[in-house]
Amino acid sequence: MIEITRLRYRYPTGTTTALAVQHWSIGPGEFVVLAGQSGSGKSTLLRSLVGLVPHFYGGWFGGQVTVGGRDTRRFRPSALADLVGYIGQEPETQVLLDRVRDEVAFALENLGFPAGTIAARVEEALDLLGIAHLRDRPIETLSGGERQRVTLAAALALRPRVLVLDEPTSQLDPWTADSLVEVLRRLVDDGGITVILAEHRLDRLLASATRLTILERGTLVHDGTPHEAVAHLPEPPLLVQLSQLLGWKPPVLSVAEAKRRLADWSFAAAERPLESSSGEPVVMLEQVTCRLGHRQVLDDVSVAFASGQVTVIVGRNGAGKTTLLRVALGLQPIERGQVRLLNRPLRRHLEPEIRRAVAYVPQFPAALLLGARIAADLTEVQRLRGASPADVQSVVEVFDLAQLLEHHPADLSSGERQRAALAVALVGEPRLILLDEPTRGLGYQHKERLAAELRRRAAAGATIVVTTHDVDFAALVADRVVLLADGRVVADGPPERVLGETFAYAPLVSRIFGPAFRSVADVAQAVSAARLQPQHGGASSLP
Repeated sequence: MIEITRLRYRYPTGTTTALAVQHWSIGPGEFVVLAGQSGSGKSTLLRSLVGLVPHFYGGWFGGQVTVGGRDTRRFRPSALADLVGYIGQEPETQVLLDRVRDEVAFALENLGFPAGTIAARVEEALDLLGIAHLRDRPIETLSGGERQRVTLAAALALRPRVLVLDEPTSQLDPWTADSLVEVLRRLVDDGGITVILAEHRLDRLLASATRLTILERGTLVHDGTPHEAVAHLPEPPLLVQLSQLLGWKPPVLSVAEAKRRLADWSFAAAERPLESSSGEPVVMLEQVTCRLGHRQVLDDVSVAFASGQVTVIVGRNGAGKTTLLRVALGLQPIERGQVRLLNRPLRRHLEPEIRRAVAYVPQFPAALLLGARIAADLTEVQRLRGASPADVQSVVEVFDLAQLLEHHPADLSSGERQRAALAVALVGEPRLILLDEPTRGLGYQHKERLAAELRRRAAAGATIVVTTHDVDFAALVADRVVLLADGRVVADGPPERVLGETFAYAPLVSRIFGPAFRSVADVAQAVSAARLQPQHGGASSLP
């Protein structure tokens, strides 16, 4: 189905080779997961499968890529559209029309399908992705995760023989992400479709994949079954980390398998130290109602965010998380209620001193990267906030940007742009930090760095509010979790209660060991304290 031979590629402005793949072959009906750190070449490799490399991006291209017998040097992306469905890292940039139904039908109409076939295919794709209720919604009223599912539906409506997906779960809530993986597995098993998918969050994918391919600096370094290749991952997923900690060989690749391995063991969590109390409220929403078009997005919401605390907001796609952040900053008008920011009634235009005290990273991080170089963006924010060169150097180190400072933002991978946007926003010591899906495109190590940095800033008195679908990150960083549903606050409390005791939002470690365990570090602490004992008199195989 796919054959790559002696592929070498360099972007037009690149000084180094982005891809150097000697040979890679994928047969029909395979489910292939691409893994590797940010900037390793995953997205570039996927783009080469649909002809975007080299036809759209330009640059220097050598070797051959054939998909279904078609040489991508001779067949442009439009000539591959009936064969390959593609969703990029930023699906919001792939939406062309104003209404969901029209967007899903657009490619079918361009290829000349009969009206009856188009209508049936559109309904089938909407049902597969669980978004039939959105069919008549304007695109502009959708959340990021809803837009991601619309672009997936548009690709599936073509019934491609090959489906190429770049981080397709990055903006999906946990329940929807699990459902998507199940849909992909059915397409592979029942429909014989070939799926090639790049992801950083691997735990929900490895049990479904037939192959795991690992890239490093544009080169394939390992390619085999997940059980064979998983030990070579530069950033092991949580299940592999747990397997290494507990001495499980081969490593487990699903929660169900981990729970079976634990059947004869009982864990007692170490006592968690009491968190320091939060300070005064910095942001207050009182009985706020907000509409987007005819849809009520926030419904009588009252919530406050205090200094010295990390609050994480979770909820399914379209629950109102992004709107809540925008309302808190005056970026979204409200229908009724009151918003107070830094002890003042919120005005339509923020005073300069308030703007300097606020850091905001939206879902589309490129909005913060306006200069020709990352270094220029950092320098400009340093000037506006009156920060020091040491402040800039600090965020460069935290977000691992030293090698990227002279790059144009457009030349970075999605994860690299996310890190750059976070660094730009956090220059200096803003008092209020609002982050909308900040872990998009980040690997495990960079997520841990971000969590540690946010914890440090909260300890220094900052007010931090994060929206995320990454419940494992939420478990690492949160003092408090707010659960939104249909624009209302339905739960508000410590992570162990709001996350650990809910089926849909429980972190992976909590699903295996119970709500008292939020991270691999919690399990490691229990093991090192010799709190693990056999229930049936068996001998421990733990280190």
